[in-house]
Amino acid sequence: MLDSKKIFPELKILNDRYIIKEELGNGVTSVVYKVEDMLTKEIKAAKIYGYGYNYEFEREVKIMKKISEINSSSNIKYFESGVGYLREREKNLQKMFIILEYGNKGSLLNAAFKTKDGFSEDVSKFIFSLGLNAVEGMHKNGFCHRDIKPDNMLFVGDNYDLKLCDFGYSKKFLDKNNQKIALKKKVGTLCYCAPEIIEGKNYDGEKIDIFSLGTLLFALMTKKIGFTEAKKNDPLYRYIRIKKYDKYWEILEQKHEVKILPEKFKKLFVKLVAYDPNERPSFDEIRKDEWMQEFFKLNEEQLNSLRNKMINEIDKRSS
Repeated sequence: MLDSKKIFPELKILNDRYIIKEELGNGVTSVVYKVEDMLTKEIKAAKIYGYGYNYEFEREVKIMKKISEINSSSNIKYFESGVGYLREREKNLQKMFIILEYGNKGSLLNAAFKTKDGFSEDVSKFIFSLGLNAVEGMHKNGFCHRDIKPDNMLFVGDNYDLKLCDFGYSKKFLDKNNQKIALKKKVGTLCYCAPEIIEGKNYDGEKIDIFSLGTLLFALMTKKIGFTEAKKNDPLYRYIRIKKYDKYWEILEQKHEVKILPEKFKKLFVKLVAYDPNERPSFDEIRKDEWMQEFFKLNEEQLNSLRNKMINEIDKRSS
């Protein structure tokens, strides 16, 4: 192991191996940093937990190890975790940490924020399809994410591969006999949360992720959220709840200045965020939906062309 105290005396070093470069984001339990691995020279991400969050740290490590076994190209890679010293000059503080793949092209949230009023329709479909594939991969292995949002999707590499991250709320929804179990814990981000979570009901892990994918799709198309919270007294969601869809879109377009959206998109969106979880479509039903079905007929050359369009759109708006 390198003696970082002698080689890099002025730098902030984690676990005598990772040079802290900059802060990427922070939450209730942890802070995420961009780091340089002194052994491999790779740029990675370090999630460092605060004091007193041992349970949250141990839980996420356990989940990340299981997720990494799935070996999905749609999930941020897990490298290692442990308890080590964070050294800054003469100070040494013991920290719990997880080392992860670095999303070098930024988050989907940042990319969306740089658009004028959302991505173009075909690019929105392409990004949404990547999100569908990532979440479906988790579900096929019995895990739900429970905090799907643009912040938790990162673009990685020159091809802008979209990968899921932050599995702190993820949960196995199948028992030892592969039978679905009801989940109870109230977790997630309010404007992306399904109503059954907000109302404190037991819920289906697959169905709440489908709901969140719907809210994410709306953000892709509009650069806005479709409602503040999915509850009966929300000024917007209440109209989805009682299926007065014309009123919902009228308010959005006239009072909230949301651009005029395609009718086929509107029909899919209200299905995805339906109040009754049983009315939300499956992954197969989404692919066969009138708004999406033509997209899923594209050949490899057409998909590559669309990926390039997405990259150009993001790069143009990032410049």
